[in-house]
Amino acid sequence: MADSVSLKAYAKINLNLDITGKTDDFHTVEMVLQAIDIYDTVTVSKDDEITVKCSDESLPSDENNIAFCAAKEFFSYTEINGGAEIKIKKRIPVAAGLGGGSSDAAAVVVALNMIYETHLEDDQLMTICENLGADVPFFINGATQLAEGKGTILTPLPDLPECTFVIIKNGTKNSTGEMYAKFDSLGEVEHPKTNELVEAICEGDLYAVAENCENVFENLYDSDFLSVKQKLIENGALAASLSGSGPSIFGLFETKDDAKSAKDALEDEFENIFICEPINSGFEE
Repeated sequence: MADSVSLKAYAKINLNLDITGKTDDFHTVEMVLQAIDIYDTVTVSKDDEITVKCSDESLPSDENNIAFCAAKEFFSYTEINGGAEIKIKKRIPVAAGLGGGSSDAAAVVVALNMIYETHLEDDQLMTICENLGADVPFFINGATQLAEGKGTILTPLPDLPECTFVIIKNGTKNSTGEMYAKFDSLGEVEHPKTNELVEAICEGDLYAVAENCENVFENLYDSDFLSVKQKLIENGALAASLSGSGPSIFGLFETKDDAKSAKDALEDEFENIFICEPINSGFEE
């Protein structure tokens, strides 16, 4: 039994995002999530109590940190009287719509399952993760998945065809709750075609994937912000779209060389710009 486990906790982008309805408690969504090879390193060690240390000192180290909550949720679910020292080396940009906190939380749950040898199955791990946030269960398996309902009804999809992304974090993030409230105030909007995107992925057609990368939250952004999309397309992206509720925008490129050329052309204008590729797993040791 290992007393310490270190995992690469990968980020995600939303290849698309649609809001399909609203209940008394939450909005329902359809979205295709894709894990990408930007990662935080999450190291979890057995301890007497729960502690969190993060390389980004702006992030909380107490119960306001989702990684701390993940450990509490794990011990509550398993009824283990245990603790964990959690160390997080941040690489995923914070408050970017890339799921960094959610990925860290899922990594804590996976690591504790290994350390305490609880042998929980994926569905049990996802149950723990559902109590932490709607997009946390996705990270148990990562790769490419269709998410429905609150975002916790997950259907695995085939791997994306070979491609590369350029991501630009442009501006600051509003809370997701605030973005949903703003969306509710809109009238009729055009909705992404999730079925067409899923079909394109299943057929391995990257061009059809590109045609269906859309995000309903883009209706809340002004033309200056969304001009970033046009700049990515002008520099060779097959498509460009918002990830999550923003503020990051990704460009989808057919080759790494195309992506590198675009990054080189835009990096003087945008400070937070980086290249990544799809990753077909949840975590790696």
